[in-house]
Formats: sequence, C-alpha cells, structure tokens
Amino acid sequence: MKKSVFKILSFTLFISGAVSAQRPAPAPKQTVPVAITGATLHTGTGTVLQNASLVFDNGKITGINSPIPANAKVINASGKQVYPGFILVNNSLGLVEVSATKATVDFVESNGFMPEVRTLIAFNTDSHVIPTVRTNGVLLAQPVLGSGILKGTSSVMNLDGWNWQDAVVATDNVLHLSWPANRKFTDEKRNKEMKERRDASIRELKTLFARAKAYQPKNGVKDYKLEAIAPVLNGDKILFADVSGANEALEVIKFAQDYGVKKTVLLGDSSLESVLDDIKKSGFPLIISNPHSLPPNESTSPRLPYEFAKLVSDKGILHGLDYSARKDFSDSRNLPFLAGTTAAYGLDKEKALQSITLNLAKILAIDKDYGSLEVGKSATLFISDGDALDQLTNNVTEAFIDGRQIDLNNQQKELYKRYKEKYSAAE
Repeated sequence: MKKSVFKILSFTLFISGAVSAQRPAPAPKQTVPVAITGATLHTGTGTVLQNASLVFDNGKITGINSPIPANAKVINASGKQVYPGFILVNNSLGLVEVSATKATVDFVESNGFMPEVRTLIAFNTDSHVIPTVRTNGVLLAQPVLGSGILKGTSSVMNLDGWNWQDAVVATDNVLHLSWPANRKFTDEKRNKEMKERRDASIRELKTLFARAKAYQPKNGVKDYKLEAIAPVLNGDKILFADVSGANEALEVIKFAQDYGVKKTVLLGDSSLESVLDDIKKSGFPLIISNPHSLPPNESTSPRLPYEFAKLVSDKGILHGLDYSARKDFSDSRNLPFLAGTTAAYGLDKEKALQSITLNLAKILAIDKDYGSLEVGKSATLFISDGDALDQLTNNVTEAFIDGRQIDLNNQQKELYKRYKEKYSAAE
C-alpha cells in the first residue's frame, strides 16, 4: 500500500512540476511568404551558396536566389548560416519523459517479438524534452522501442504538433529488428545457454518471416504480427536491422537476401570495419551508431569510432548517423555535434551534414520532401549564428517546420535566464 501511494505521489509531483513550465505551443500555419536573405545556404546536397536568398510559401521552398515577393516577410540573415532540419533516427525521443518514472516510459515492451507495436500512437508531442532538442536544429525524429528482437514499427515525426496526427510525416514505414548478438563468456555452461537462446530466437525470426511470406488472411481474421512483417517483404516497409558486430552483420545480409527483404538498412558501430566491403556489395545503407563511443576492442585505435564515418563514405556506402546510445533521448540534442566529430576526423564537412539530413531522408524514403534546401521541398530548416556542427558556435535563432516558425524557448533556457538574473543581481 505504501509503495502504491509513493508511486502516485511521485507521478503527481512530476505532473505538477511539468505544468508549472509549459512547453511552447505549436506554431500557426504560414500565412505570408518568408524570404531569408544574405545567408550562407548549406543545401544538404553538398553545395554551399554564399550571400544567398531563400523564399518559401505555404510550407514549401519556392525560390533560391530568385525575386522576393512584395508581400514577403524578410529575415536578414547576413553573416548567418541556413541548414535543412536535422533528422534524429533510432531514438526514444517522445516515448519517455522521465526514465525513473514508469508512467512516462513507453519505449519498453515485455515481449521480444512485437512487430505489430506502433510507436506512432505513443509519441508524446507535449514532451518537455522535444523543445530542448529543437534548439540545436533537430526538427524531425523517428521514435523507436528500446527493447526486443522484432521491436515494433516506427514512423517519422516532425517536432511541432498538437498530437501525433499533426506530427506524422511518414506513417509506419520502418520495422525494427535487433539481431541476436553472439556473445562469448568464460563460463561454458553460460555459453551453451546463451547459444541455445540465440538459436531459438533466430529460429523464431525465420519462422515468422516464412509465415509472413505465405500469409493470406482467412475468413477476415488477421494475424497482426504477420500483417506488420509482410510489407517488408514486398517493399512497402523498410527493415532496420541493428547489429552488434561484424559476424551479425553478415548474418543479417544473408537473412535479408534469403527471405527477399526488399529494403534493408544496417545499424551498427565501428566494429563493422572488417565487413565494409560486404556491406557495399549488399547495397544496404548503414546508420552509424553514436560515433562518441569506445573502440570495439582493446587492439583497435581509440580514434576508429570518430574516423569510421569517413571509412564508410570512402567505400561509397550511403550512410547516416544516429544518437542511440542506450536510446538516450535527453542528450539527443547533441546529434549535430556527432556529425561535427566525423568532420574533424576526416569526413568532408558537407558530407558530414548530409549524414544527418539528406542521407537519412533517402534512407527513410522521405527525401522527396525533406533533407535538403531545394525548390519544391518542405521549408523545414533553421538559421544559426554559427556553424551548426560546432558545439561552441552553433546558436539557432529561427527555425521552421513546414514553413511554420516554431518557438525556440524551452525549460533549460528559462532556468538559465532565471538563475543568471538571480546571481547577476547578487554580485
């Protein structure tokens, strides 16, 4: 009884604290053309335009270095940088508010095989974390479950909506697979148990995919697990396969080819260095998991995680970055600085930018509308005083999602201002 009362009290305190500092309301629709002038445009295509102008109307980019409409709202961005909105993939943002408060955690499922679970409807547009992430230019996200083997279906969401219906950009377009890891232990008994468990999981995976391949609903009765898997086999849905090492990556490549998966994306870290040629041959894109990580083993250079993106790019593999260390939603605002690290360790600066913009848009099949600054695409972009990939100089001053100018205020800024005023007055 005392434990239940404590849980209720803790949750009540959390809610009351959240109410005391509301997140900014979603922005109203764009009503007049907007022209950004005098800026350096990082288009996301590899091209940088100096002293350029960009015009957008009704949420779409209508001109670059073109005449400015007479009724346009003009933003003088002289000396500033303009970027396409960054895309955060494979993260729990919007599915958890406070990790220690179970009532706010929606990214963990008890069953290991839950392909039918949709993160779309659990996405919390009222999250107080989201405004802190937008502050660094992250404007689109892919909320993903953090546990399981077949761990649900994700959607792409924009980070400014009244509800998930407003925020959705691409609906249920990715199925997530966490391929069972082949871990070795010194204890032989434990080794045997883990191998048996792993083999059983892979057998269940293969059985589900084989059943999905032959699936036909009978008498109107649907099998929702197979309904979620079948679109992966006909190309209507993308398979994201998270792998823990090189051998697992090879197993996934063979698995996808054996079962005729049309669109497969690998997710892994620098431990995949030895199989980059195999990944290139497979044609699968690669999402590099958090370059700010330790090297895969003691004999590997500590620089490898930072240099890995350049190695992948040099192989001609379509690649992107995520911020998926423990699905750390709270620190995911640092996504652009991961790209900055890869640039500092050899990757061309504009290619580093592409790894969190256009490349990810291509991988998610939303590049027709997002990922770059091009005429006809969504006006999902932001203006920064400095280099958006540099933690020291990035300062986002304006941001737009589908042409709507969003409020960049957040709780962290409010607290900074409050205590700066307090201690400045005390001096």
